Amino acid sequence: MNIIASNAQKCKFKNNMDKLEEKKLLSKIARLYYQEDINQQAIADKLSISRTKVSRYLTKAKKEKIIEVKINSPWEKFEELENEIERRFGIKECLVVPTFSQIDETFRQMSISLGNLLERILRDGDNLGIGWGVTLKTVSDYLQTNKKINIKVVPLLGGLGKVGTGVHTNSVAKTIADKFGGVSYVIHSPAVLDSRETKEIITNDSNVREIIEMSDGIDTAILGMSDIGADSTMIKTGNFKIQDFKYLERLGAVGDINLIFINESGDPVPTEIDERIVRAPLDKIKKINNVIGIAFGSKKIKIITGALKGKIINILITDQETAEKLIKEKKSNVK
Repeated sequence: MNIIASNAQKCKFKNNMDKLEEKKLLSKIARLYYQEDINQQAIADKLSISRTKVSRYLTKAKKEKIIEVKINSPWEKFEELENEIERRFGIKECLVVPTFSQIDETFRQMSISLGNLLERILRDGDNLGIGWGVTLKTVSDYLQTNKKINIKVVPLLGGLGKVGTGVHTNSVAKTIADKFGGVSYVIHSPAVLDSRETKEIITNDSNVREIIEMSDGIDTAILGMSDIGADSTMIKTGNFKIQDFKYLERLGAVGDINLIFINESGDPVPTEIDERIVRAPLDKIKKINNVIGIAFGSKKIKIITGALKGKIINILITDQETAEKLIKEKKSNVK
């Protein structure tokens, strides 16, 4: 019994020593790689092991907390919010800007994020689709670009803003095209018409039809999102009345994206208003490679959530407060 116990103790001691030696090796490899900036192949040559083993040991060192990566960045909190939204909603990318006390500063920062994003993803010859909204209009006004890109900028719906709110889609398209040195197109039609018959006449016009059909070739789109509260821009444009919004609310709509009314789950809400709207349909928008949604504010939480859940947008630009509320809202719905 004593011999057996003695052997067991020796085995245990040997195992402990083996683990100690392995940890020493992991620490050495980590130090060489991260502190001395020696590449994996050079470490492999130095220690007479394969490069594959070096990679595997570095991975193990992270798992055993020998290596802990810390990113010292003033933007770290925003990056965490971005990653959380990307993961929870399954989108390509989220860009979060600070929430400033002066709303114009939030718009300015959003314009910087949008400009950098567009310069990164747009290529010469691309077609860029444009939606509508105060946020999109204001951000486009502040937009500054560092390079020229030969793009075609195409409105994705007819014009809004007959009372001079300045959110007309053609205007936004021209502003963005001018800043990139591209070409903008004009859709000669109001977004909301008086009747289905009028819409059929307008959309059958060759000039309007040509612009709408250009949505088939769009590579990237930028869309605003509007709620259906009493202070909504849609009321201010003069195209909608409070009674219209009450009707939409009864049907479960929480807002619109490109004048497509959706519920909080992201499903389109069929309405009689649809029959009078000149715009690119939802199925075409969902085929666009990069659909950028840009919006912020407490009133926009439901419509942003719907656009994310419904996979209508796959890139979101918003501010910190809105991002935090989106995550909180998502968590509460999971419970």
